Amino acid sequence: MDDGSRTALEKFLGHYPGTAGYVDFVRRGMGSDEGPNYRRYVPDHGLLIMHWQMPEETGTIDQRLERLQTMTREYACQRYFFPTIAGLPRELHPLMAWWVVLYALSMLARYQPAEWARLIDVDNSQHAIPIERILEQAMEHLPTLIAATIEEVAT
Repeated sequence: MDDGSRTALEKFLGHYPGTAGYVDFVRRGMGSDEGPNYRRYVPDHGLLIMHWQMPEETGTIDQRLERLQTMTREYACQRYFFPTIAGLPRELHPLMAWWVVLYALSMLARYQPAEWARLIDVDNSQHAIPIERILEQAMEHLPTLIAATIEEVAT
């Protein structure tokens, strides 16, 4: 995203299938040669306003919102585009992403207990605090995510 060119944007968005079919984006300045006006807020968060051509049948606000909701996925009370993982045709579901992270940590704790103890040693490991944050976020997000996923599959 720091490249600032349309080519870099196209390559980046290629990993986000929900963004397919966008018509245009807000540019840094006037003219069709201007790059995307991407704004970085913190190291891994930013904003880019994009435009999609809506089908004829999406004339009302509710129809437009419904269309946009089919392109994104709700997570943590907001809507997001999620990336694909190499070899997968669709984006990775947030529950599967959490499953991979927690499974990997559990395998480390079970089969490499000495390494696990070293990694979570708050006094000597730079990884201890990030691991603690991940586990706290899991406890915060997973109950709601699991319930929402069950509801999504049931309907």
